[in-house]
Amino acid sequence: MRSKYANIYTYRNDGSNVKTTVLIGKDVNRVLVHTGAESGKVKRIRRNPNVLIEPSTILGKSKERRSYRGTARILLGEEREKALKKVTRCCIEKFFSYLFHDVISRKKSEIIEIILSEV
Repeated sequence: MRSKYANIYTYRNDGSNVKTTVLIGKDVNRVLVHTGAESGKVKRIRRNPNVLIEPSTILGKSKERRSYRGTARILLGEEREKALKKVTRCCIEKFFSYLFHDVISRKKSEIIEIILSEV
């Protein structure tokens, strides 16, 4: 994926999907997402790690006809810290996302790792 943004589809208990547009960091065959710990996507991923992801614009419009299946997990400890450095180093928007979530709002954030496989 070449896009800085992606639509991530997570799944509710009843099986219906929820689309969320997020700013992403890329690393070989995985995507990293920095988000609030109390967000709905984090809660849904804890219940069901299967996701669908597609490149998008900042407004959530799909950029390619290709989508990817993935398995998401919440990174913890040293893994989380390494991923956070990688995400915030990659571009200024991701740095400000970290700054807002962790420093200014003083709320806990999570790093979600999504391992990709093409659909």
